Amino acid sequence: MEAGLTQDLLNWISENPGWAGVIIFLVAWVESLVVIGIILPGIFILFGIGAMIGLGALEFYPVWLAASTGAFLGDIVSYAIGYRLREHLQDFWPFSRHPRMLERGKYFFHRHGAKSVIVGRFIGPLRPVIPATAGMLAMSPQRFLGVAIPACILWSPAYLLPGMLFGASLEVASEYTGRLSLVLIILATVLSLTWWMIRISYEFLVSRSARWMRRAIRWARRHPILGRVTGPVLDPSQPELLSVSMLGLLLILLLWAVALLLFLSPFSQQPRFVDQAVFELVQTLRNHVADPAMVAISQMSRWSVLLPTASAVLLWLLGAARYSAAIHWVVAVGGGVVLQFLLGWTLRSTPMLQELGALQGWEPSPALTMTSVVLGFFSIMVAKELKRRSRQWVYLASAFLLSLLFLARVYLGLDWLSGALVGLFLGLAWTAIVGIAYRQRALLPFSGAVASGIFYGMLALTLHWQVQAHLTEDQEELRLPLPIREIQAEAWWRTDWQKLPRELTRFSSVAAREFNFQVAMDPGQFAAALEKDGWYTDTAADWTWVIRALDPEPDPATLPLLAKDHLGHPEALRLRRFNDKTGQHQTLRLWDSGVRLLPGEQVLYAGQAAEENLVRRLKALYYWRSMPAANSTLGDIADSLGGLSTRQAAEDLLLVRAPAAAEDQRER
Repeated sequence: MEAGLTQDLLNWISENPGWAGVIIFLVAWVESLVVIGIILPGIFILFGIGAMIGLGALEFYPVWLAASTGAFLGDIVSYAIGYRLREHLQDFWPFSRHPRMLERGKYFFHRHGAKSVIVGRFIGPLRPVIPATAGMLAMSPQRFLGVAIPACILWSPAYLLPGMLFGASLEVASEYTGRLSLVLIILATVLSLTWWMIRISYEFLVSRSARWMRRAIRWARRHPILGRVTGPVLDPSQPELLSVSMLGLLLILLLWAVALLLFLSPFSQQPRFVDQAVFELVQTLRNHVADPAMVAISQMSRWSVLLPTASAVLLWLLGAARYSAAIHWVVAVGGGVVLQFLLGWTLRSTPMLQELGALQGWEPSPALTMTSVVLGFFSIMVAKELKRRSRQWVYLASAFLLSLLFLARVYLGLDWLSGALVGLFLGLAWTAIVGIAYRQRALLPFSGAVASGIFYGMLALTLHWQVQAHLTEDQEELRLPLPIREIQAEAWWRTDWQKLPRELTRFSSVAAREFNFQVAMDPGQFAAALEKDGWYTDTAADWTWVIRALDPEPDPATLPLLAKDHLGHPEALRLRRFNDKTGQHQTLRLWDSGVRLLPGEQVLYAGQAAEENLVRRLKALYYWRSMPAANSTLGDIADSLGGLSTRQAAEDLLLVRAPAAAEDQRER
C-alpha cells in the first residue's frame, strides 16, 4: 500500500511540477515529525524526486530549499513535543508499545551528544526520534538550532543525489539503449528490496534469534529421534570428528528431503510456464551495454574464483590455529559440493524425469548453490567476530553479491528461474545447518577485519582475472541471436518493405524513434558512397566518454556518440558529419534488421538519419540527444547516393540497394 501511494504521489508531481515545491516541503516536514515520520516512506519519495531532477523535470535548487525548510520545521515540532512532554513522551503511542525505539534514541543521544542531531538525520529509523529525544532530555533550544539547521541543509542533497544520478543515467539509457533503462530499474528495485529485507530481518531477529535457538536446541535434544542426530552437532563437548560425521548424516537427510520435494514440481505445468515466461521476458531486456556487465558478474560463480577464495580463508584459519572454524569451513564448502552433485545425479538418474527430456536446465543451479554456501557461511563466521551494530553489513554485502549473480544468470539464460531459486535456497539451507553447529562449537575468536580483507581481496583478484580471461569468449558464446526471417529481394523493393518495424524504440522520451532508411548492401560500400559529402565513420566510445561528458565546455567535434541498441545489438555502421547548411551535427546509423533477402542471403539493414543536439544534465553531464531529421535530409542523402539504387518508398522512408542487385534481379 505504501509503495502504491508513493508511486501515485510521484506520478502526480511529474504531471503537476508547479506544485512540486509545496509537496516536497510537506513530505520533508511530515517525514521529520515524531511518530508520523517513522511510517512514512520518505527516502523512496526523495529518491523518486531526485530522479525527476536528473531527468530534467524539476529544478534542483527550489527542491533543495523546500526539502530543507520542511525538514527543519519538522525537527522544530518534534523537538517542541519532546521538550513539552519530557518523560511522559514514552507514555504515547508508538513508544508505549515499542519502548525500544525511544531507548535507542536516548542511547544514541547520550553517546554522541549534539552530534547525534546531525548524524541521526541521516539514519532513517532515528531521524524522527532524535529531535524529540533532544527535547525530552532538555537540550537547549539555541544549541539544538545550531546543529539542526546545517543538518537539514545537508540532508536533502544527500538523499536527492542518488535519485538524481539514477534519473540522469536513466535518461541516457533510454536515449541510447531503451532496454537498459528497464534493466537499471529492475536492478535498483531488487537491490533496494534486498537492502530493506536484510535490514528489517536483522532488526527483527537480532534480539530474538538467540532465545529461539536455545528453545529449539532444548526441544531437539529432548526429542527421541532428533536428539540422537542433532545432539552431537550442537554439543560443544563432543569431538570434532563426531560432529563432522553427524553433519554428513544431516546432509544425506537434507538431500533426500529436498529431492522428494523437487520430484513433485517438474510434473506441474506451472513452474515450466513461469520459467518460459521469465526467459522470454529477459530476452526482451538483453542489450549490448548490460550484456558485458552481466557476463562479468556471472564469472563470480566459476570454480576458479570460489576455490582460491575458499582456500585462502582456510589457509589463514589454519595458520591462526582456529582449527574448529577451519573444520566447519571445510564441511560447509565440501558439503555444498557433495549436496549439489548428489542431488543433480538423483534427478538425472530418475527414469520418470529422464522421460521429460528437457528438464536438465531446470535442476538446481550448482553455481548459485556453491556461491551461496561460500558467501553465506563466510558471513556467519565473520559476523560472529564483529560488534553487533556492524554485523548486518557483512550480511548485506553477501546478499548484494548473491542478488547480482542471481539476476545475471537468469538474465543471460544460464539458469531457469526455478532452478536458480532452488539452487539458492538449497545453498542457504545447508549454510544454516552448518552455521548453527559452528555458532555452538567455535569458541576461539579471530580477527573479522583480517578475514574479510583476505576473503574479499582474493574474491576481487580472482574475479578480475577471470573477467580478463573469459569475458570476450563468454560474451560471444552468450550473445543474443537475432530473429532471422527471409524475404524475396524484389518483393521487399516493391511492397514488403512495409513488413519491417518502423520504430527503433517505443520509449516516448526518445524524440527520434522511427527508422527512415532500409539498406540492402554492404555497410562499407554504403559509407564509401557518402564520404564525398563529409560523412565519416564515428569512432566507438570507450570509458573516456565519461570524462569528456563531464567537461564543462565539451568540444562537439570530439565528444563521441554512444552506440544505440536495436534487438539487443549495437549498430553495424555509425556515420557522422557537420552540416554547414543547417549548422547541425548529423548521424546515420544502420542496424541488422534480422531480414535476409533472397536469393543471395543479403543482409537488410534498418537505418536512421537524425540530428544531434548537446543536452546538459545536473550542471555537469553532457550527452548527444537525437532529434528527427527533416524530410529534406533524406533527399540530400539520396542525392549523395547517386551511384546506388534508391527509392522513396514513403515520405519519410528511403530504400537503398546496390545497382548490381537491381541488375541481377532483372536478369533472374
